[in-house]
Amino acid sequence: MHDRQHHSSSFIPNIDISKVYDARYESRDVHYESFARLAEFFGRDMQVHWHDCYFQIHFLDSGQIELQLDDQHYSVHAPLFIITPPSIPHAFNTKSDSDGHVLTLRQELVWPLLEKCYPGNQGALNLPAICQSLSGHEAELTTIRTYWQMIASEFQSKNTLHQETLTLLSQALFIQLLRNIEELESSVCSVKGNIKLFQRFNLLISQHYREHYTVPNYAEMIGITESRLNDLCRRFSNLPPKRLIFERLVSEAKRRLLFSSDSIHIIAYQLGFKDPAYFARFFSRMTGSSPTNYRLAQAQLINAAAKPCR
Repeated sequence: MHDRQHHSSSFIPNIDISKVYDARYESRDVHYESFARLAEFFGRDMQVHWHDCYFQIHFLDSGQIELQLDDQHYSVHAPLFIITPPSIPHAFNTKSDSDGHVLTLRQELVWPLLEKCYPGNQGALNLPAICQSLSGHEAELTTIRTYWQMIASEFQSKNTLHQETLTLLSQALFIQLLRNIEELESSVCSVKGNIKLFQRFNLLISQHYREHYTVPNYAEMIGITESRLNDLCRRFSNLPPKRLIFERLVSEAKRRLLFSSDSIHIIAYQLGFKDPAYFARFFSRMTGSSPTNYRLAQAQLINAAAKPCR
């Protein structure tokens, strides 16, 4: 059985797809998989969870879904799509005939799109969770299905610039879905209370993690006490705020170690560390591996996965 079946009910688990499902794609901005394959791995009865720092898009092309999305419940037949912003809790149940696609996007790829689609609306960054039927929208469905086919193909590609192409295709799909959302402008600020504060904290971490702000710094920027920030983080992630700040630094460090040829010294300075040796100790303490060993191990993993089957 998978770990998700043993989570304590006292907190909502944060699921990192690249760590739990496919380590080959750790630290990448975009992850694609078919709905059926993810359902086979995690189970059709997916208990409540969330995805820190990532938007997730589900497109169901067949079947039906029973969905709990934040504080809303849905029972919807395909075709439909679901947009789940970071830190929004969700759960769902589907039958074996339900299939489609799932895209997991790093939040930094989505925020610029929201700012352009809804200029001047600061609430756009707090996009609410969305479930929308596409029944009867045949022209839109043709376009959306074409995007999914291209994304699925590009995700398996090893061609030059395939990651950049995958990012652009994913952003284009996201915009296409936004065009099909009814009354979004009136609902875009509807995320409420504690979840909104927690989202604000995650947004600030993404903007300032290189500056190594402390927990009191973030609490002051949000306008709440350090104690309340700690309570929010414990409630929604079962982690203290300091750990979430460190996790963001580690996530970016992994991406740079994996996708750039910069030396470890340069990466340390890029991430705001004045002492590369301290960065190495920090990374080792957080991951159990030195930056050098992590880079080598990931390169070996990718090379092994790229070998053709015989």
